[in-house]
Amino acid sequence: MTTTHMIQTAGVLTLAVVLLLALVVVVLRLAALPLAGAALALDHTADLVARPLPPIPTRHPEGGTR
Repeated sequence: MTTTHMIQTAGVLTLAVVLLLALVVVVLRLAALPLAGAALALDHTADLVARPLPPIPTRHPEGGTR
């Protein structure tokens, strides 16, 4: 069975739908790569912002710092 015979058996419309579906999957997978990178960058930024702050030195009436 040749490729031409298989296309004729399945139908051109079916083949077009399958190729369109494959194209959609490829485009979505390519779009997922930069989105995953952006998610990792946002996660790193959130970790950086969520760090506890260092204690603020305060002055006591006797003049020293704690």
